[in-house]
This record gives sequence, structure tokens and C-alpha cells, in this order.
Amino acid sequence: MSEIRHIELDKIKTNAFQPQLDHYDEAIIGLAETIRKKGMLKPITVREVDGYYEIIAGENKARACKYNGDTTIEAIVLDKEDEKNAELAIAESLQKEELNVIEQALAMQYLMEKDDLTQTQLAKRLNYRQSTVANKLRLLKLPDYIKSAIVRGVITERHARALLKVEEDKLEEVFLTIVNRHYNVAKTEEYIKALSNKQHHKGVSNNIQIGINTIKQAYDLCRKSGIDADYHVVEYADSIKITIKMKK
Repeated sequence: MSEIRHIELDKIKTNAFQPQLDHYDEAIIGLAETIRKKGMLKPITVREVDGYYEIIAGENKARACKYNGDTTIEAIVLDKEDEKNAELAIAESLQKEELNVIEQALAMQYLMEKDDLTQTQLAKRLNYRQSTVANKLRLLKLPDYIKSAIVRGVITERHARALLKVEEDKLEEVFLTIVNRHYNVAKTEEYIKALSNKQHHKGVSNNIQIGINTIKQAYDLCRKSGIDADYHVVEYADSIKITIKMKK
């Protein structure tokens, strides 16, 4: 049977795609203050995996306790028989939309792997469209820094779905652009579509090529005069970056 234990916070881990226990936003800090004043009314739920404890429910409570400087936390440790009940609780949380979109995707992935389900079978069980399940699962393909940005509310699910269309080597640059310029979803989709069109018509204008050649000639002259220098060109979707590094 499941039992309640006091577990060291250092032995508790979140899912690999979730913020670690030392991630504190305003909601976590507010919860930490509540726990300091009133205590933690309900233990978190974990399961034992390879000598550690993986959180099933209660990530925010665990982070709040760590923020408060606690070293242990009260937790319900599930046994194998109760893991099925945990699956039912996860499915119920999905249907009530109590989880953020990355947590939803991870929960769907967990249920599919646990019960060997296809996307269609899971969608039927949750009363979702198959396309809804597919769209959320695709978000797990994004790099951790983008998944973290979704969890923290920096970008929305629709922003993230647009980013799925970007080539891997351009992804970080595009992500930083839409965040720094505060693009809404429509502007983000427009920007990514424009980049895609440019990639389909790759090449540089005659004027740009003249500029590249001029800079390269200057570099060659530096080398001929005995200057130890490096020349590097990076072509982006909407620009070209040329770097000449000369050693003193």
C-alpha cells in the first residue's frame, strides 16, 4: 500500500522537461508564503524510480518548500498497485485542463507509453480530437529552452506551434527575435512564413555579392601583409554576418 513519508528534497526530481525545483516565479513565492503561515495541508505524490522520487503531483509545492529552505517534504509514495490510480488522476487533470500545455503533453506521452496506446486511442479515452493530441505531443520535440518559455508564459502554445516549422539551425535566432520584439501570434506566423519564402529563393543580390567580395579582398590583403587573421561567414535567412578576427 502507499505510505506517507518525509523525503529529502534533494532526492526528488521533476520530469526532465519541467523547470527544476529551484525555479521560482511569483506564483511559487506566493505559495511558499502560504505554506510558511499555514503549513502544507496535503502531501505531494511521488513514485520511486532508481533510488529517486519522481513527482506525480505537487511540483509547485515542492518548489515552494525548497524556496522556504526546507530540506524535506511530506509525500505520498505510490506503490505499483496505486500507479493505476495515479494514471486516472492524470487523465482527470487533463480533462479539467488543470495543467499547462507542456504538462498536458507529458501526461499524454506518459499515458500512451504506460498503456501502449496510439494517439487515436488516447484521444478517444480523453474525448479529444486526434489532432489535439498530436499538436500537443509535437511540442515535446522543441528544445528545452522553448518548452521552459511556454511553461513560464513567455510564449503561448500557438507561438510554439509556429516555431515547429522553423529549421533547427535557425530556431534559436527566430525564437529570440519573436520574444525580444514581443511578436503576437499573427506577427510570429507572418515572420516565419516570410523567412521560409526567403529560404526557397536563396541567393544574394549583386550589390550584396559586391560587398562580400570587397570585404574578402580586404581580408586577403591583410593576410598578404603578414597579419594573422581569420575570416568567417554565416548566412542567415534575412542577413549575412562576416567576421574578421585579427590577432594582436
